[in-house]
Amino acid sequence: MLSLDAIIVLIVLVFILISFYKEWIGPAFTFLIGVVVLGISGILTPSEILSGFANDQVVVILMLLLIGDIIRDLGIVETLFDKVFQRANGYKAFMARMMLLVGGFSAFLNNTPLVAVMMPYVHSWSKRNNISPSKLLIPLSYAAILGGCITLIGTSTNLIVNGMVKDQTIVTGLESLSMFSFAYVGLPMMFIGAIYLLYVSKKLTS
Repeated sequence: MLSLDAIIVLIVLVFILISFYKEWIGPAFTFLIGVVVLGISGILTPSEILSGFANDQVVVILMLLLIGDIIRDLGIVETLFDKVFQRANGYKAFMARMMLLVGGFSAFLNNTPLVAVMMPYVHSWSKRNNISPSKLLIPLSYAAILGGCITLIGTSTNLIVNGMVKDQTIVTGLESLSMFSFAYVGLPMMFIGAIYLLYVSKKLTS
């Protein structure tokens, strides 16, 4: 039999998943409700809740999101896109440039604002060249994910993992991860993924 605490945690997880899928409320508010429920039920103590919000990795994630939004509002990336893609007159030429650019940027910027900036540009280019947008938009998302695996700040997941490692340093003896600790795996993933997307993705997307 599951304990009452386990049942409450399971209900909160199901609520979060359904809320994300149905888009009932924003992700931040969804997590806030989950934390409040766990706090009221006594599963999380006030100190545990506050320590989570005070985690320096969470602050870094918020800063990366803010930087991404500032870059998007300034229009810096769109200007760069125009220069990079002005000679891309075919699907493979555009794809190669897109994956190189997005993969490089996503290693140092949060994926979400980067993809949000790139999507309108990719969509308009595909329409101008009579190519289905899905043949470029899906690889765009994957390129951002693969590029984010290269560095510590490339994805929120890497930062959270680093925070967990730092919290357990005394127990495990593990040192904090460096900026390029993930590069040994991330770079080969990016290289192999880029080749796959370049030569196979067009056949799998409609």
